[in-house]
Amino acid sequence: MKKCIIALTLLLTLALCAAPAFAADNSGKINLNVATVEQLQAIDGISPELAKKIVDQREENGEFVDMSELLDIDGVDNALLRKLGDFIYIEAASDCNC
Repeated sequence: MKKCIIALTLLLTLALCAAPAFAADNSGKINLNVATVEQLQAIDGISPELAKKIVDQREENGEFVDMSELLDIDGVDNALLRKLGDFIYIEAASDCNC
């Protein structure tokens, strides 16, 4: 059982690192403006439902320009927002005038 968990963890890590939309900066964080639902839900504290809400918010309202915009999403509070700062960052993914 322990070997299965280790193997699954390794497989998920490799899959995330190989994803073309990963767009990580030098510190290994995920760019919120290109992150997929799958990448977001891999972050501790983000459920599949919350990951979908985050991507839906981005698709409906355009790219995020500030991390505090996540507070507009049901399920994101200040504690989670502080925690997410260790895993995600915001950078324009297009030539938008953000």
